[in-house]
Amino acid sequence: MTGPGEPSGQQDRGYYGAGWQQPAPSAPAPQGGYVPPLPPARGPRDRAEVDPRRAFAPGASVANTTGALIAVVSIVVVEFVSGVFGLLGTSLVVHPFTTSGTGASLIGSFVSGVFASPFPFYAGTFLSLAFLTPIARRSPLPTVLLRAVLAGAAGTVALALVGVFTGLYAATRTGSGVRLVTDVLTGPLQNGVPFTLMLLGTATVAWLWTGRPRGGRRAASNSGGRPGTVRPADAVPPATVQPPPQYQPQSHRPQAPQYQPPVQQQPGAQATDGRWAPPAPR
Repeated sequence: MTGPGEPSGQQDRGYYGAGWQQPAPSAPAPQGGYVPPLPPARGPRDRAEVDPRRAFAPGASVANTTGALIAVVSIVVVEFVSGVFGLLGTSLVVHPFTTSGTGASLIGSFVSGVFASPFPFYAGTFLSLAFLTPIARRSPLPTVLLRAVLAGAAGTVALALVGVFTGLYAATRTGSGVRLVTDVLTGPLQNGVPFTLMLLGTATVAWLWTGRPRGGRRAASNSGGRPGTVRPADAVPPATVQPPPQYQPQSHRPQAPQYQPPVQQQPGAQATDGRWAPPAPR
């Protein structure tokens, strides 16, 4: 601030004048209610990652792992039941522990065909469904089926990668590259195509299982648990801090006395003074 004798232009420098370090006054805070905090700003990349219709949705969660386990374990169960029926039928002709021309018994072929040989497909499919193409209940069914096909392709690629090592080992022992072609190309496709078709059905089962309503009739009335639906966003929560009561000043002016009309007396009864009363009898 400057003296009164200085020009008015020097007096209006205020908060931004030379030698002043005070910040500009901020706007007054809103009064009368609780203001909820604003949500964090989301960029276009964040919106793209949470889009339930995308084919690829990288991430890890308990729901994704549960859906992947249901889909992959269902394929293993189907292969196990099918292999058991084949084992029972073949054991009527050949003893289960009798070795055939390749040196493998019937039980060994069953274990290899159900668990050992398709294991790369199981592992690749599970990793893809758990971390890359999840079976999310928020996603529509066509997107889930597309993700199942991509997961089956990942399992087929895993079979081909394992076939590179087994084919090279067999080609080194026999001196022929035929085993390399069968282990890298024809074998993975022979197993990957039917497994992918089964994965479409098991992925649908997993999608229905993870998205089905729970809790009986109470959950059935809630549309947020149905598969393929997005749960509506919650409303703004009520204010947890009640606003302070507003002070209403009361006036302390002296009140004027109320006017009371005089009491009217009857015409016959007039007030008399004691001085004019007659003497009392003796």
